[in-house]
Amino acid sequence: MIMRTLSIAAALTVSVAISIGSPEPSEAQTAAPAPICTPGAAGSAMPRTLAQWAEGARLFDGLGDFHRPATTKSAEAQKYFDQGMRYIWAFNHDEATRSFAKAAQLDPECAICYWGVSLTVGPNYNLPLLAEPRAAVAWDALQQAQHAVANTSPAERALITALAKRYTSAAALDPATAGPLLTAYAAAMKAVAR
Repeated sequence: MIMRTLSIAAALTVSVAISIGSPEPSEAQTAAPAPICTPGAAGSAMPRTLAQWAEGARLFDGLGDFHRPATTKSAEAQKYFDQGMRYIWAFNHDEATRSFAKAAQLDPECAICYWGVSLTVGPNYNLPLLAEPRAAVAWDALQQAQHAVANTSPAERALITALAKRYTSAAALDPATAGPLLTAYAAAMKAVAR
């Protein structure tokens, strides 16, 4: 009983000590934090368009300094493209998709930005099933990348051409039946790597 009373007293003392002399919290300190929406998480709708994937995208510090030149006229699109590449290597595919979608929004002629969306919204080791909403976005982004491919570098053209082996339509992909497409894509990427 004595220990319980001491614990309560100590907790009250700490609470009072912290609050004495503390200025009133600002509106920003008391406001609820902005919700973090993970596409497809409970309570959030899966983005169904490139524009919806770009919503909420912002640039973050502290993700490294990797840079891969993208064929773009927008310095801001380049920043989002580089961030998307960093997120791929951090295994955060949905944030990578959001960054690539924002880059494409900033420069609608950036074929490699659309490639990034199509690549990252597709199946990966954490998400082997490609559900219809993601499949539709992957296909749309691939089509836009192919449409803008004429003004890209040879490396970008090769990456976009290889990605076309991964998707043949906007249809959902089931891991049980996706093998031939993924094998064709792997073979195309092997040729790109040479």
